Amino acid sequence: MMLRMKSLSIYFDLILCVILIPVMTLLLPVDRWMESRPLFVVFLLLWLYGVYFINRKLTMPLIFGRKQYLYAIILVLATFAVTYIITQSLAPRGAHFMRNPGPVPHYRFFPKMRPQEQGVWFLFMVVAMLSLAMGLMNELYIRTIQKKEVEQERNKAELALYKAQINPHFMFNTLNTIYGLMITKSDKAETAYMQFMDMLRYMYSNEDKEFIPVREEIKYLQQYVELQKNRLNGHTSLTFDVKDEGSDNDEIAPMLLITFLENAFKYGVSSHVDSSIYIGIGISEGKLTFKVSNDKIPGRNASAGDGIGLANCRKRLELLYHGRYVLNITETENRYSVDLTVKLHG
Repeated sequence: MMLRMKSLSIYFDLILCVILIPVMTLLLPVDRWMESRPLFVVFLLLWLYGVYFINRKLTMPLIFGRKQYLYAIILVLATFAVTYIITQSLAPRGAHFMRNPGPVPHYRFFPKMRPQEQGVWFLFMVVAMLSLAMGLMNELYIRTIQKKEVEQERNKAELALYKAQINPHFMFNTLNTIYGLMITKSDKAETAYMQFMDMLRYMYSNEDKEFIPVREEIKYLQQYVELQKNRLNGHTSLTFDVKDEGSDNDEIAPMLLITFLENAFKYGVSSHVDSSIYIGIGISEGKLTFKVSNDKIPGRNASAGDGIGLANCRKRLELLYHGRYVLNITETENRYSVDLTVKLHG
């Protein structure tokens, strides 16, 4: 964006310096001035260019960048003073203001000023206003870009913090699962441990990545489900449905969805009460749909628990997919459901 603004500034400078200033100067009787005072004409053109770049490169940065208003005012007054000196000591006397001779217009604000002086002041004021306006737009644009960059850096820091929170949160829940298998001396404990190690490798290999292919994230979720299956018995019915109609270009933030699965297994699984968990993931036309629902086990309140994990997910979604996602969490007497739709491409 900064590059584009620099290009626009260069184009505007070229248009004004190559076209506008010379054309405006031709409104004056330059041909007659060239005959009697050629150096004056050259000096006048150079001074107009100087006024433009003084205001663009010095005055406006002094006001907006350094907040040195006094120096900026002095600089503006200095350009007026130099212009006044030019009109008094260098302007040719007796030249007509316009090319075609005619009645000299009467200017109410400057009744004692000669027409050629009025012409010089007119050019000066036009160039000064254009340069100040261009400088103002440039400085405001720079301030806007800098503000966005600061916000982006802050967002990156927040995202890094939220991502850092996921790892211990996930490991605590998963190690708790493995610990339960070890206590019951289940034959699945060793398998669960190996699956856990595979997931850890995935986590740390993608720790520094902002986005990864959606299919890799789905594979990670499948590994987590397989790990959780080790502690399920006949009381829990599990459905994992994946409909992949996406492309290799579809990407998502890593470990964005895992908390919803953790909650489903944490609050929707019982060793003595029948329950069901449904997990559905769909990818189509650059859009991800994700649904998790589970029965509510008596005595467990999924909405009250795991507040950090859900808050983490909401904040990451807002930072990464602002205006591009819809998250609905509904709770009935017997069922807890999460519906998430994310537009993967901005």
